[in-house]
Amino acid sequence: MSAERIYDCLVIGAGPAGSAAAIEMARAGLDVLVLDRGEFPRFRIGESFLPRTKRAFRRLGVLDKCLALPHARKIGVEISLGDWRHGSQYFFFRDVFGDGDKETFNMARIHLDQMMMESAREAGAEVQTSCALRAVTRMEDGDVVVDSDAGTVRARWMIDASGQATTLARERDQRRFHSFLRNVAYFEHFEHVIRPSGKGQNCFALVIADEGWFWMIPLDDTRTSIGFVARESLHRTLDVPPEDRLRWAIARTPVLRERMANAIGPDKNRVISDFTYRCDPFAGPGHFLIGDAAAFLDPVWSTGLTLGLLGAEQAANSVIRMFTGPLSQRTTAATERTRHHRWTKRITDRAFRLVEGFYDPAFRDLLFSPKRTKGLERAFITLLAGEIDSIPFGVGVRCQALRGLCAIQSRHAVAARVRPFKIMLSSPVTMPSVTADVAHADAT
Repeated sequence: MSAERIYDCLVIGAGPAGSAAAIEMARAGLDVLVLDRGEFPRFRIGESFLPRTKRAFRRLGVLDKCLALPHARKIGVEISLGDWRHGSQYFFFRDVFGDGDKETFNMARIHLDQMMMESAREAGAEVQTSCALRAVTRMEDGDVVVDSDAGTVRARWMIDASGQATTLARERDQRRFHSFLRNVAYFEHFEHVIRPSGKGQNCFALVIADEGWFWMIPLDDTRTSIGFVARESLHRTLDVPPEDRLRWAIARTPVLRERMANAIGPDKNRVISDFTYRCDPFAGPGHFLIGDAAAFLDPVWSTGLTLGLLGAEQAANSVIRMFTGPLSQRTTAATERTRHHRWTKRITDRAFRLVEGFYDPAFRDLLFSPKRTKGLERAFITLLAGEIDSIPFGVGVRCQALRGLCAIQSRHAVAARVRPFKIMLSSPVTMPSVTADVAHADAT
């Protein structure tokens, strides 16, 4: 790259959010450079997609490419306690209010990220992988200068899509962790996990324990992503090496033991910590933050990729509006920064409330109540489907009513109290040994 060249926009990170922003801007005729410090293909979690994610892919014109990759159909969410008490509760996307998509899919991110990065190149963006940003030397509206592994880069604008690296937020000390959701995830991929038939077929499975929760995400015909999200208190006090904690938790949880009776995968697990933060403000002189570089939420409702793609659309369109059209109609930098910050804050606040509600014991009581109100349930499912950027009035009213009902339940039981399943009090059962070759194939 030439030191004299000035790009219209520099995007940091070639993941789905950064690539989506690059696709939007390149198709609009802007000169875009994408830098990513990693190599492709690469392993990532965040494999459970929402119906709103599917619509975002369709609008970008990459949905057919997604569906040509290995994937698994997803029609809803199955929620159970770790010991099967109260059975499984099902929430199907077909019950979403409105005319949005009624189902979606899951996919290993190694396939998705590669496809999105290549699509950005096909759209006309210049993409440099294995190229880290080393320092930001200037960050002003219309004047951005950074040092990278490939030399000095100049651009008029920058979109930070660097994920949990949070490049700009760390430099500016903007990252703020949630007061109680600093959880840790232990996870891996396995073959031959038993999948439910009947109502639970093609559902994302969420298993609740007092110390955290498990995910079971079918990725394709044979492979399943298994993860345990532990509360910070357990992570700090458990006398088990972090790389052994997934199997430790599975051995003590009847639902997981049953479904993994024939599973093949690694003995050791991967670890990601420091869940749930935001990097407010989400825009500033010369830059916009999107995806995990703006905020990272506990992944219980799989909102991360949806927020990343929607934020990419917003930031890309802000940059496009400042460059295209008659000069008299182009918007100002201040207008676009304010617009992006307000939009991101509104959507992030909604997503945070949804995640915080999951950890409320009163919500758990209502979740497993046999007397759930169908209208409130459908409103909840609408948010589960990722429809949080434009909430219909009726859905908003019902969600407010659901929050009010949780507040009442916390003080006066209108539904039976649900005794939590406690992993620490459950007797372990020795799990069969597994091989280490299968799950790490995705990382190569």
